[in-house]
Amino acid sequence: MSSAQAENSNHSATITGPLGLNTVPGARMAPAGTISTGVSTLDPYVHGYIGFQIADPLYINIRQSAEVSNINKDARRLYPGVDFKLRVLSENTYRPAVAVGLQSAIGHKRMAGEYITMSKRYHDFDFTLGAGWGRFGSAGHIENPLKSLTSHFGKRRSLDGEMPAMPSSWFTGEDIGFFGGVEYFTPYIDGLSAKLDWGADRFEAERAAFNFDAPAPWSASLVYRPVPWADTSIGIQGTEKIMGRVSFQASPDIWPFKSHEDGTPKPLRQFRAGIASPAQMQIAADNDGIHLYDVSSDEKFARAQLHMDKNIPAPRQLGRAARHMANHGGPAIEELYITPSIHNLRGPTVRLLRSDFEQALALNQGSAAEMWRNTQFVTDDSKPEKTERDNRFSFLDYLGPKNFKLILDNEVSLSEEDSGTLYRTAIIIEKTVPEFFGFLTSGAALRINIADNLDNIHKFRPRAILPVRSDVDDFADNTFAVEKLFTSYTHSFHPNTHAAVTGGYLEEMYAGFGGEVLYRPFGKRFAVGTEAWLALKRDPFAKYAMGLNGDHLLSGHVQAWYDVPDYDVTVQARVGRYLAEDIGGTLALQKDFTNGAKIEGFVTLTDNADFDVFGGTTHAYNGIRLSLPLGSIKYVPPGSEARVKFAPQGRDIGQSVNNPLPLYEATENFSKDHIIAHWNGVLD
Repeated sequence: MSSAQAENSNHSATITGPLGLNTVPGARMAPAGTISTGVSTLDPYVHGYIGFQIADPLYINIRQSAEVSNINKDARRLYPGVDFKLRVLSENTYRPAVAVGLQSAIGHKRMAGEYITMSKRYHDFDFTLGAGWGRFGSAGHIENPLKSLTSHFGKRRSLDGEMPAMPSSWFTGEDIGFFGGVEYFTPYIDGLSAKLDWGADRFEAERAAFNFDAPAPWSASLVYRPVPWADTSIGIQGTEKIMGRVSFQASPDIWPFKSHEDGTPKPLRQFRAGIASPAQMQIAADNDGIHLYDVSSDEKFARAQLHMDKNIPAPRQLGRAARHMANHGGPAIEELYITPSIHNLRGPTVRLLRSDFEQALALNQGSAAEMWRNTQFVTDDSKPEKTERDNRFSFLDYLGPKNFKLILDNEVSLSEEDSGTLYRTAIIIEKTVPEFFGFLTSGAALRINIADNLDNIHKFRPRAILPVRSDVDDFADNTFAVEKLFTSYTHSFHPNTHAAVTGGYLEEMYAGFGGEVLYRPFGKRFAVGTEAWLALKRDPFAKYAMGLNGDHLLSGHVQAWYDVPDYDVTVQARVGRYLAEDIGGTLALQKDFTNGAKIEGFVTLTDNADFDVFGGTTHAYNGIRLSLPLGSIKYVPPGSEARVKFAPQGRDIGQSVNNPLPLYEATENFSKDHIIAHWNGVLD
């Protein structure tokens, strides 16, 4: 069987979430973008997890492990953690797939362990062999080979304790253990497989803590996947312990909704007639929901500025604008120049050939791919000609139905040692006026808090004297609150260089003002920028949370982005000062889908620490964000979405201002990667 077939077979999760056998991880990965969730039990723990295949070689797992032998009883302790698995080699005919993983890389020490694992497929058998450190290596088969590099790796390692797992303990310990096993995919019953493995976890922490009777190291199970999106397993470890698991998995690219209804495009005229009429180009486009302005023409050319809707792919808007320019371009115009803008930011001018549209749409003799070869992007350093501002947006636009959207906002935390799972749900009604008075972008949003279970978090953990976000329960008590109310002045010095100055109520917990500068060269994979804010803490006890409590501080970051080739993933790195006046950095990975869905995973490390009721500290703040579009649902405003953020709640370290108008996001429709990804829509 080929490596591609091996990767796409019905591999299933271990009891803690990553793909593998029963108790030991394998090197297999799910397709990029897959989201998995599940629950499993094996005495003395019940595990719940949500995993994200951020990219083909990278899996991130948020896990909560509860110390409880009976799933019907309350947990005695909770051991949250964030797990990572990185594939370093793909399988081929002669070579196994190889992955490196960390369980509780960030989280409680009780579950922490690292491993190197290999998987190789042979017909219906998938073999796994690996070596483990920490929890995965407590069998202590041989001395830690890494200590030959430096004595750091050979130091004695504690397998339990209230201090969290830290990078300094990764791959350390006096000894390591070996594990392995096999999965057999039966050809007789579709979706059925059997797993057999031998682990190196000897439950040392549990033996020391409560005289746990550890089972034998071998386990066996049957796995059944009746449908592609769900599987279940039942098995035993040794002859005494029963294990069970139920998992669900799917990818956002099968999400049926989009950010905006597609609508039916206006037909392109088969014959050129009349005279070129810029006024008719603009009127016809406006009637079609395409906002052209500063339209002009001469003997061979037509030019226009295009107000883009960031919820609609740029090629679709460019293509529909070009139809109206061609329909009213008279007999002689051949080239169509369109300069896109969003929130008064401009991208490169796009040159399209009128004949390409005629060949493809009127004569059915062309394609989007053929049009791409003739399309040009103008990004020279010359300043654009001074244009008349489009002043169609005014204060009355705040009252109209345009530019509204609804956000179903959900926050979930599995990473709480003291409170277990925390959740919060709200509806946000948001309105944005793209060019208020011709040069400002203004926005307002109302938050309606629906449900949460945050009332008791401060029975277990102390509240900071100057809370950053640890007073989240007080904000959640407001049924209605002003989410944001801001105004931004934005400007593009060049299609590659953009700036914004913003002031007002920036987000639910902070008001203030600040600015951002972004350099994003068209056609390049990188971007760099900086932002700074004077943040004013809002008072959750004031009406609609619009008062200020007097706390203010300066926060700022230097940022960089890089689009990783072949994986369709954007890496973001930022360093600077956070809202608790802590210094540190954030690393994030984001994957976008063509239907408008997004997944982002992030990790922040700073020089300050949060505390929990058990006396532990952490310098890390990490999580996953998922956004699913809802704007194509009938009667739902375009741009609406459902958001889910999986991250610790009520934390103070590693927190930053939620910029109401981030420039990288605002300029995404100008990027070459976005245009290429959606180019086939230029004819839709």
